[in-house]
This record gives sequence, structure tokens and C-alpha cells, in this order.
Amino acid sequence: MAKRDLKKQSSAKREEIFERKSEVYDLAIVVVSYNTAYHLKRCLLSLKKNPLSVGSSVVVVVDNASTDGSPQMVREKFPWVYLIENRENLGFARGCNIGIRAVNARYYLLLNSDAAVMGNALDVMVSFMDVNPDVGAAGGLILTESGEIQPSTLVYPTYFNLLFSRASLFSKFPVFRWKMEELRRVPDRITDVQALAGGFLILRAEALEQVGLLDERFFIYLEDIDICKRLRDAGWRVVFNPNARILHTWGASSSKRRAMAFWWHHISMFKYFQKHYPYLLPLNLLLGLGLVAH
Repeated sequence: MAKRDLKKQSSAKREEIFERKSEVYDLAIVVVSYNTAYHLKRCLLSLKKNPLSVGSSVVVVVDNASTDGSPQMVREKFPWVYLIENRENLGFARGCNIGIRAVNARYYLLLNSDAAVMGNALDVMVSFMDVNPDVGAAGGLILTESGEIQPSTLVYPTYFNLLFSRASLFSKFPVFRWKMEELRRVPDRITDVQALAGGFLILRAEALEQVGLLDERFFIYLEDIDICKRLRDAGWRVVFNPNARILHTWGASSSKRRAMAFWWHHISMFKYFQKHYPYLLPLNLLLGLGLVAH
């Protein structure tokens, strides 16, 4: 694989990524929370009800300075959870990295606080990674409370794709709507994809040691596409497995600050283009102006 042709990171570099602990878990479930006490409780109850049975696991909750009593709830009702309390809202990417660094595991599952695992989802994910050592990241099927499928397979943002996003004027016209639906279509079988949603994303520790953790310049949004792109560029596969399922309440945290979430998404999109297409600076500047105007 291409990844084997790349230079190995030094042990010192690896130590910067992972704070090695004596105990090694098969799976560390990292849940970043910000003022989602109600949903976080449901999330943790689902993990208690549907634990990993094919290995050892630990649940790490990283609280981003919630003011709704989330940390107290975790301490009182879920004492088995490894709780990390940040003094300020550090964002999703940085919160995930804090959780990843806190424990040593073979795999790290990033799980949204407003999600609930279903059935044997954890077993499916870990077993799938075990039998596919070339997979650096995998994700599963994300369902709404009413059973509808949420988009969880993503594509790399390009100037062309932006024309057919949900917010684009082009997508309002039936003649162009097919393209938006094509970009958002979720496969019905195990499929290699460009990227996966970060709300239900399992990452291989070995792959993270090679490409690094989530890019913290993305406060929220696009960090999932970015890590998947870096993994694929390094030769790792990114795979969607619909046999692992979760329920998800869309935007339980960001919906409370919808205007700010909209702004964060635009900022992250601009940063993504600047990072991956720096040679297109004039177009990126026009994109930035367009996003601000939008």
C-alpha cells in the first residue's frame, strides 16, 4: 500500500500525538459534549445497554464547559465514564483530540453526544476493523428518530460540488436537484468512500500515528472530511459499513446556536479550501467573500 512507502514518524512524534498509558483498550469511545445533558444521558445509557463484547473498551466524555449540568450528571449517574472537563468551549476537533490523547486504544470511535448506539454496532465496527487492516477509518448508518437515513458518507468539497449543496440556489431547481441527491446518497452496502461524518467515525490508532489527529484549525465542521482525506492520501481505506447503526438527533448542540453554527461551517469551508487548494488563492478569496455574503 502507498502508506508503507511513506516515512515512519519518529517515536518522539508519536508521543506528541498520544499520551501513552499502561492499559491498552481495544476501543475508546470519545464523546464531545456541549450543553447536551439530555441527549448525552441517552447516549451513555445506550453505551451501557449495548457495550462492546468482542474486547475491552472505555468511554471518554470531553465536556466543553457546558452550563446545563452535563458534567454533574455524568459524575452522578455514570461514574464508570472517564470525564474530562474543559474550562472553555474548545470546539469539536480539539475536544476529540483531548479525548484520544487521554487513553491508549487500538481504535477510537468518535460519537456525537446526541447519538445512541443500536444493538451490536460497537462489535460490528471493531470486528470489521480487525479483519480489514488496510482500513484507517470506518463509519456506519445514521438514522433519525423516525427511521430516516441521514447523510453520513461525504465527498471532498470542490468548487463544482458547492454549486449543488443544500444551501445552493442551483439545488432549488429540479433540473439540478438530482446532482445534490447524488452527492448525498448513502450506499446500501459496504462501500469505500471519500469521507465519513465525524459523529460516528472509528479511527485506527496506527493510522492516526501516521497522519496525525484531527486538525484543530477546524473548530467544528469539515474536520471529518479533512482527516479522511489525509488517511486516503496516505494509502488507508475509508469505508462505510451500514451494518453498524446509530440513532442521531441532528444538531442537538449546534441547533441552539443555529446562526453561529452556520457561520462556523462557512469558516471551516474556507479553511478547508485554503489548506487543500492553496494554489487557488484568488478563487479562495472569492469563495470567502461569497460565504460571508451568503
